[in-house]
Amino acid sequence: MIKKLFVAGLLLIGLGLSAEAQVSVGIYQSGVFTYLGAGTDPEKRYFGEARIFAGDVLNHFFGAEVIGQRNFKQSDWYNFSAGLMVGYHEFDDARVGLPAFFTIKPIQSNKNFSLILEATPFVAYSSVYFRGNLGIRYFLRKAD
Repeated sequence: MIKKLFVAGLLLIGLGLSAEAQVSVGIYQSGVFTYLGAGTDPEKRYFGEARIFAGDVLNHFFGAEVIGQRNFKQSDWYNFSAGLMVGYHEFDDARVGLPAFFTIKPIQSNKNFSLILEATPFVAYSSVYFRGNLGIRYFLRKAD
């Protein structure tokens, strides 16, 4: 069931990315793990992102996640959003979580750049865990 949801989420994000021709890219750090992400417009009310693990010698596992988000509070300086995460990781099979994001836009002359603080309680190994990520995101807007 989780794998089917994951594949369906990847397909939806892929369709959204190709239809909009606008994409956000990000890199997120969570202790030992680094994630690379690509998503839809983070300034819209509903948006999504697909992430993969960027492993190395110590962390060589494959992993991928799909995150659907909703903006609850938006301003020129910050956004607050939350959503649903479904993922698959080689070392613990499936994950399901409820991430919350605080996005800071520190450069007002370039609102495409943002700093991300993420807190995600998730279920894996039949137990509940908590993950905190720090990241950066850049939104590539289509030229008008």
